[in-house]
Amino acid sequence: MRTPLLSLLALTAVALAAAVGGGWLPLSKAKADTTVAAGGQGSATPTQMQTLLATPQARDYRQRQQFQRDAQRFFRDARNLGPVARSQRAQVLERKIDVYENAGELSAGETMLLRVGLIQATVADPAEQAAQVEALAQRYRADATRRNAQWQAQQQRDPRFRDYKQHERDVVAEVLAMQRIPGGLSRDEYLRQRLQAERERAYR
Repeated sequence: MRTPLLSLLALTAVALAAAVGGGWLPLSKAKADTTVAAGGQGSATPTQMQTLLATPQARDYRQRQQFQRDAQRFFRDARNLGPVARSQRAQVLERKIDVYENAGELSAGETMLLRVGLIQATVADPAEQAAQVEALAQRYRADATRRNAQWQAQQQRDPRFRDYKQHERDVVAEVLAMQRIPGGLSRDEYLRQRLQAERERAYR
């Protein structure tokens, strides 16, 4: 029977192969679309196009496109590369992943998918693959816990959040005590709508 970790490796391989085969790479679509829209005006004159292509946004977009192509080529060709070439290209790709992750261009889930793919491409021993993937998963779990704690601390300092939490308790107590729910809604749905209204009120 496969362990959950080896199952994760197998699922990641399938997902990564499908992603690469479909021409997909998880860069921030919103930023890419915004840049394309800025630079893709067909009515622009050659001088205007040259100016647009010289902007930092256009340069960044071209770099992201190159990163996509480099990653796709690496995952497609990795099995046919020699050990030295494979390791060198993997290191270059990993440094670029670091840059895009730190810049917020890749989510934690997207980055982990790519990093697991790099492990699979460069580590031959299945046991070592599993150990490295587990270490990677622990790192991202720790990062998620830390970010959540920071977010909670920030929220607790926000007077709007404290106001909402006070009203939340009152609304929950009120809805739980109701004998009949208006509008033929379930208690859960009515509570959800009331709490949503409270959030919108608090953060107006």
